[in-house]
Amino acid sequence: MEQAKQNLIKILLIVNLVISTCAAIGVGYLVYKQSQSPNFSEMGPRGNGQMFPGNGQFQQDQDQSNQTQ
Repeated sequence: MEQAKQNLIKILLIVNLVISTCAAIGVGYLVYKQSQSPNFSEMGPRGNGQMFPGNGQFQQDQDQSNQTQ
């Protein structure tokens, strides 16, 4: 009975190692693919890397328009 438990633990550890290795390879692949794809954050308005209006660019435009009036 004790030998069966030890064998089961060894098998589960090996399965865990295989799953962890596959996950690490998958994450590495995704990081590699992400580094090879174009950087969409640099494609915002005026090419300044700000894509969404809620990130401060819209507020800066308002401040600039208020100063000129």
